[in-house]
Amino acid sequence: MKVLYLFFFLMIFKNISAIEIFCKFEEVYQNGEIQQGFFLVKDNKFRYEYNSKDLYTIIHNQNIFLLIENIDTTKYFKIDKDTEVLESMLTIINDYPDFKKNYYLKNASLRVELNKEDFIKRIVLLSDKVNLSVYINDCEFSSIENIYFSYSPFFKYKY
Repeated sequence: MKVLYLFFFLMIFKNISAIEIFCKFEEVYQNGEIQQGFFLVKDNKFRYEYNSKDLYTIIHNQNIFLLIENIDTTKYFKIDKDTEVLESMLTIINDYPDFKKNYYLKNASLRVELNKEDFIKRIVLLSDKVNLSVYINDCEFSSIENIYFSYSPFFKYKY
């Protein structure tokens, strides 16, 4: 009987600690340029997709980052350099609900601002290369299918 209680406890704890979320984002650069899109998170999988056909989608799955062209989703490339900021985004989201205010990287720092619901409202990236704010909007905690973290074939996410 104790094993059964332990099993139920572990299942409940795993479901509480696992996060599945959809959010829209808006990147605002220091020069006034704005890019919009959305991101998905499920366990250790991540999808960051720009709305513009001229830009791309980044998928993190099975410990690799891939860049997929939005204009031709059959073209994808492994990202194996300069992934520190992408990895830190995963770290921040996986810290839910205990977000830190600051995250320090080798060549950049990230500041996290929370909304009234204690979720991320804004992430500020400060580095020698770029300074920008990523505003997080319209988040929904809901079940996300694993197919949306696939790059070949690539599945369009509709919201």
